[in-house]
Amino acid sequence: MAVKLIAVDMDGTFLNSEKGYNKERFSKIFKRMKEQGIRFVCASGNQFPQLQQYLGEYENEMTFIAENGAYILEEGMEVDSALMDFEVVNKAIHTLEGYGDVPFILCGKKAGYVHTGIPEEYYQLFSKYYHSLEQVTDFDSIDDEMFKFATAFQEDEVPKVLEYLHGELGGSLIPVASGYGFVDLIQPGIHKGRGINILQNKWGISKEESAAFGDSPNDIEMLQEVKYSYVMSNGNPEVKKIARYEIGDHNTESLLDTLEELLERK
Repeated sequence: MAVKLIAVDMDGTFLNSEKGYNKERFSKIFKRMKEQGIRFVCASGNQFPQLQQYLGEYENEMTFIAENGAYILEEGMEVDSALMDFEVVNKAIHTLEGYGDVPFILCGKKAGYVHTGIPEEYYQLFSKYYHSLEQVTDFDSIDDEMFKFATAFQEDEVPKVLEYLHGELGGSLIPVASGYGFVDLIQPGIHKGRGINILQNKWGISKEESAAFGDSPNDIEMLQEVKYSYVMSNGNPEVKKIARYEIGDHNTESLLDTLEELLERK
């Protein structure tokens, strides 16, 4: 059966270690996808302004699932957004502060927000992944709609952090590793898989007609919503257990190779 929907994660999947990709080759592939009526979806934990830095030239031609499924835009128009309640935001802030001196980002529709007291090295790290990042003295004063939290740790500390957050948050938000030591706190049921399901229903595309590529635990639900699920060789072992196929790492062009193979599927 021909594939009609293709979704790709960004960091560690579509993007190489230098946060780049073969733009000339992808442009030709994207043109072919459009000609064949295949929907291409950029599905990421990143904020939308960050995704625009990578694929902004296609902003009005493709679909974006940003903020781990909390914000969906199709050809520049909002399709869906899932917002956190005020009480949930406050509980998460107190929980993160209870773990220790943990710098974090409160991720909103307009921007990502960090406290003015954040150490400079964390501000620089967060700036790499959040193009629109503002410093505030008080999170209560922010005039925005909020999707999720993001924070970062040493990679070997992540399992301990996940255990703590699972216990303290009591299901109000779900902590999930998103790669490179980052941990996102996402709303229950709000993940990339939900975004894919919304789009499949909107476009009348079945699971059997869908493909997706990922590398981190926050890609698992997305990969479970498609028949053709691909994990990068640099991917997390948990993801490799559930993906149907494993391809080369993100510093090769194996993803683009596979896209071309999918275009030939009849």
